[in-house]
Amino acid sequence: MATNKTDKRGPTGQKRPHRKSRRGCQQCKQAKIKCDEQKPSCGHCSRFQSKCSFLTTTPTPFSASDSSLRSPEASPSTLNQSHDTRCSTASPSAGLITGSGIALDVNNLELLHHYTTTTSITLSARPELQQIWQQVVPRLAFAHNFLLHGILAFSALHLAHLQPERKALLYAEASAHHDLGLHMFQTAMTCITPQNCDACFAFSSIIAAYAWASSNETGDLFFSDLSTSEVNVEWVSLLRGVHTLLQVAGEWMTNGPMSLMLQDRHIDPELANAVDSEVSAKLIALRQLCFSPGLNVKDAEVLEKTLILLQEAHGLIASSSIDHEIDAVLVVYGWPIQVPEAFFTMVKEQRPEALVVLAHYSLLLNKVNQLWYMKGMSRRLLKTIHGKLGKEWESWITWPLQLLVLAEFEGGGDSGGLL
Repeated sequence: MATNKTDKRGPTGQKRPHRKSRRGCQQCKQAKIKCDEQKPSCGHCSRFQSKCSFLTTTPTPFSASDSSLRSPEASPSTLNQSHDTRCSTASPSAGLITGSGIALDVNNLELLHHYTTTTSITLSARPELQQIWQQVVPRLAFAHNFLLHGILAFSALHLAHLQPERKALLYAEASAHHDLGLHMFQTAMTCITPQNCDACFAFSSIIAAYAWASSNETGDLFFSDLSTSEVNVEWVSLLRGVHTLLQVAGEWMTNGPMSLMLQDRHIDPELANAVDSEVSAKLIALRQLCFSPGLNVKDAEVLEKTLILLQEAHGLIASSSIDHEIDAVLVVYGWPIQVPEAFFTMVKEQRPEALVVLAHYSLLLNKVNQLWYMKGMSRRLLKTIHGKLGKEWESWITWPLQLLVLAEFEGGGDSGGLL
């Protein structure tokens, strides 16, 4: 009997296989065609240069339902396994299946390769510290998933910096890795052990750099919201987490794989003065702030201690040109970790004396401005402080303002409205 309906059986009389794609992109579903489900853009959308819905979907670097993400201490081998075992070579971003059946995520392999060959080298200027970031930290990451997510997130940001045409996708990958890693890191920090303390230290250092690099030079280092009078210490709180970690696990870490980064370096004030007399004289002059009528004795002591540490840090940076064992990044990171917590309470309260000292820390930040993940930090901080201080305090920050504007012009950059 004739019928107008399409026969669903093939020439052999067997029922034709179901060809619909349940997980295809929206464009293919609307066109009622089979989607090959390739990421980040399916084959059909790529051929016709259509905007594929996969491009707007936040990638899941490792499946959130994967048991390997439920515990920071999961086996490294389970991290590479995937619930999706299909093999496809149509797109370089697709997962590949090895002969042993282990799924390899090419995106993550690219990020890990970029970290070990390129990104890790940018974390220090000292060869021996570069070796730690390049070799030791990845080994730690294979045993601690939160650190692996951390280095992949940071690597994705660096790759986006070098390849801006891929920025949207790489930032999405970075964000996904960062969120997963941070959640697991917070869990790990509730129970510091000799086994995880070094990985926690490495993650804390990377996450501080990530926080600024991911903000596109528009974030706030010490202030959460410029549009309100209520402020919170933000970027610095990530570094202060290292201080807490060292209090708990400092003894364990002394003999651990990251011990070289923990070596205290100090410089005698007289030597600091000899290395850079102008800077030393300016910082010594700031001690007049300790006699400000608005300060009580306790606050004055906090401010004096903070200034001594700042003078020492400037002296170490100035000495780094002749003492190659001094790492500028560690010095810049070290100052916020070492200063009294009470100082940052004063910053949160927007006490002008504390803001003036912080303005002079911006000069320290400018010493590492050439690093891709530190670029713009000093200018942003000083501009923020300049906007918060009243006219009566402006003369106290004239020197850092002039130096940073001069540095901008010498570097061929824009002063960004500092003055």
